[in-house]
Amino acid sequence: MKTWFNVLFMWNLVALLFCSCSTKNVPKPNILFIMMDDLGYGQIGMYNDTITTRDFNPFYVHLVDSLEGYSPDKALEFSRIATPALSTLAKEGILFTNAYTSSNICAPSRLGIATGTLQCKWGVYTNEDCEQHGLVPGTLLSEVIHNAGYATAHIGKWHIGKRNDKLLTDITEKYNANPDVEDGNAKTNRLEIQKAINDSGYLGSVIDEHNPRNNGFDYYYGYNYWASQFYNSTLVWENFKHAGIQKEYNTNTFTDKAIDFMGDQLGKGKPFYVQLHYHAVHDSLEPKAPDIYLKNFNSGSFRLNNFFAHIYGVDFNVNRIVQFLKSKGQYENTLIVFTSDNGAMAAGAYDGNKTGSPLPGNTPFSGHKGTYFQGGIRVPFFMHWPNGIRKPEVSNQLVSTMDILPTAIDAIGAKVPEGIDGKSLLPLFENPDKIVHDHLIWAGLHSYKWGYLIKKTTKTHTTEVKYAPPSWTIVKDGYLLRFIGKLEAGIYLDYLDGRGPVLELYDIKNDPAEQINLAGEMPGKVEEMAKIYFNESANFPPPDVWKRQKWEELVNSKSIIENLEYNSRPLLMKGLC
Repeated sequence: MKTWFNVLFMWNLVALLFCSCSTKNVPKPNILFIMMDDLGYGQIGMYNDTITTRDFNPFYVHLVDSLEGYSPDKALEFSRIATPALSTLAKEGILFTNAYTSSNICAPSRLGIATGTLQCKWGVYTNEDCEQHGLVPGTLLSEVIHNAGYATAHIGKWHIGKRNDKLLTDITEKYNANPDVEDGNAKTNRLEIQKAINDSGYLGSVIDEHNPRNNGFDYYYGYNYWASQFYNSTLVWENFKHAGIQKEYNTNTFTDKAIDFMGDQLGKGKPFYVQLHYHAVHDSLEPKAPDIYLKNFNSGSFRLNNFFAHIYGVDFNVNRIVQFLKSKGQYENTLIVFTSDNGAMAAGAYDGNKTGSPLPGNTPFSGHKGTYFQGGIRVPFFMHWPNGIRKPEVSNQLVSTMDILPTAIDAIGAKVPEGIDGKSLLPLFENPDKIVHDHLIWAGLHSYKWGYLIKKTTKTHTTEVKYAPPSWTIVKDGYLLRFIGKLEAGIYLDYLDGRGPVLELYDIKNDPAEQINLAGEMPGKVEEMAKIYFNESANFPPPDVWKRQKWEELVNSKSIIENLEYNSRPLLMKGLC
């Protein structure tokens, strides 16, 4: 795989020609890749200007009414005013309306982005697989950019490497050897150990081999975990050292670090590539956003106000970067990419202490983070680059977040490695009708866990995932075909007696909420799409952690084409997600 990265690069190459532009000796573009965490398609104004509250999932509205009580109209209003800077960038660039991630959960999705390769090819299907397996050194596309002469930085969430377990071992050995620790002090000892673990930064740590500094980045300031505290975080590391306590609001701090790095490189005359991967808006966002952001939202519901204040905080900081780039004369020649790692949590979700991701959530799509309904994998995505994108476009071409780094590599004049799944999107800058992907495929776990939607199960957020079915999915020609494995008895309230595996086919152009299953009416389309999936997945290795039985169900599902009776009614938790 390392042969992918034997990139031959010459600094005197003439920059690529874009659209009708024939100007030569254009400086190499800077690149800023911004990613939010768990931002839903419908939660950002540029994607929901045609929806109404009637498009909201009725079950989610019910949960909101019973658990939180905010106004759906206010939620829609806030989603449209929370991102003025991002909306401007999107309108001046290329807005992709048919963009997908490579997974319905964060770590596998981020590994797919980093390598431009479907993470299933590494045996990664779940967060736990990614945390156990980690990245394969030499496969990150950031190395291509770095080797092309760029100053590179990763700031924010990493979550694609193994944690440094030696930190944990050293702490536990220390306390086990403490002669003052006796049975009567067990509780105190546990508290001391937990404090020591927190103070060490263990949860946000990464082994040196998987540290960004050893994988194509000159600078790292971030955390290798699913989330980080907004304030007083002990999870953040700087390069190879624990950063101590990050006291300030992390959206602001991450932006400060990005601007400092960009400024330093511009002062040296070097182009930069910066990954700025914010913590917002992961999880339930109980911590209060700074007043400067919160004061813009007044609905009578703190949870609703606070959620969109955190989004506005990201937008405010993106605008800070835009103003910085303009002050340095670099705005026109900086490619800015924006996306989310997967869909939003379920609206109104509740698990004792968790509330969901507010409406509009993933509207107009069904599903949420952790599912292979469109709401789990279809995401906001745009690119902005005045020097390279001469005509703003709204593109409905099928694209993937795995295309981000190949596009960046192409934009700087380097060679996109062969044999990866991601594609350069530069051809779309010249020809919006250009087809980049004929289809996309997915494989993994189809679970309520990551949406915290446990109201329709007999289990909790922690335990439901053990029983959740496997799924494979393919999108092609405006259709989505999805296999969902069997449901065990006694788990899901709609199927307390259990249920066998199902195939579902949807016309997602005309039925984005996936309400009408066409599998029984279009067996030829089912067979065509399933054949593509099985051909491409034939060599997927087994998972590192995910229950082998679930993975084997996916492998053995090839027989469903001959044996499964197609069902025209909506299946598996339909109307709930």
